[in-house]
Amino acid sequence: MNKKYIFITIAVIAFLVVGILGLTSCDKDEDNTGDPVVDARPTVTIVDANGDEFTIKTNPTSVAIYDYGVLDILDSVGFDTLGIEKLAVPNKDGLPADLASYKERDNVISAGSLFIVDLDVLDLIQPELIILGGRSFGRKADNSAVTAAEKEELVNEAYEKFPNATFIKLSVNSSNSSLLSDMQRNAYALARIFNNVEIAIKYKAIDDGMDEIQAKAKASGKTALFGMMVDQTTFSVFNVNSRFDMLYEEFGFTPVDPQAVAWGDAHGLNARCEYVLDKNPDLIFILDRSATIGTGAGYENFLADASIQQTEAYKNDNIYLLTGEAWYTMTGGFTAAERMIEDINQYFDSLEE
Repeated sequence: MNKKYIFITIAVIAFLVVGILGLTSCDKDEDNTGDPVVDARPTVTIVDANGDEFTIKTNPTSVAIYDYGVLDILDSVGFDTLGIEKLAVPNKDGLPADLASYKERDNVISAGSLFIVDLDVLDLIQPELIILGGRSFGRKADNSAVTAAEKEELVNEAYEKFPNATFIKLSVNSSNSSLLSDMQRNAYALARIFNNVEIAIKYKAIDDGMDEIQAKAKASGKTALFGMMVDQTTFSVFNVNSRFDMLYEEFGFTPVDPQAVAWGDAHGLNARCEYVLDKNPDLIFILDRSATIGTGAGYENFLADASIQQTEAYKNDNIYLLTGEAWYTMTGGFTAAERMIEDINQYFDSLEE
């Protein structure tokens, strides 16, 4: 074990003792001098994405996970080491490429989608722990949208059907990005539930990687814009205080348009390419949602637009395509975060060529 790894391990464990215990409101009578992740207690108390506090049985063997980012975190430390014997996931056959190995696992079943929690299928594994994502209960069984009242009804039905299961929500914020703090909360919750300190160590490495980029981005003084091709022709932007403002907050670039807007849609603020030319950012990062969800590529149409071709970013080859699954479907996972870091580093790597 090298000195750097020893230092990270000691730092993480120290932070787990001092920081995580405070964040998760653990029992006051526990031994705070040891590592809280690997002390094999029967239950732990965690706070989920809604700010709700739960006392959870550790090391559950039957689990349902409705967030790709959470599955990504657990997969990154070796899923077979966690003791999960039965697992339910959304749309098993349609899992992202980085999670494709679960398609071949006999102990993994498909139980709905990111939006639909299939209670009848969950009945087959009787989950002890059900981890919900930001999209969970967002649609009815026929895939139609739900009202707030209908969603509450679906949630209550699930609680009644599985009274012995713990339901927690572990996801990243999809309206106003708080990527690192959300990832930290989720990672430390999972580390405590599964008594696995490696999860916390891996989070620390990702946090360090983002810190490095942030320092370089701030030093560069470059302005940037996050854009998304919603479909093949529809373009939207994300400024500060939006779903993708991690480009400015965590990664450190100066927003070309610092004005926050009233965000009414997770797909961003509809814009024309003339807006991009008017703002004329140094760097443009594009998420091609249409290609990510399989409805056709829109990135080429963006590059072909006459207004875009007049921007300094286009002229200087500073328009970068982002990895769709990392930024859109697996956000909050460790592999996804590593892809995000690689995506942003496209710019800094180009400076060394």
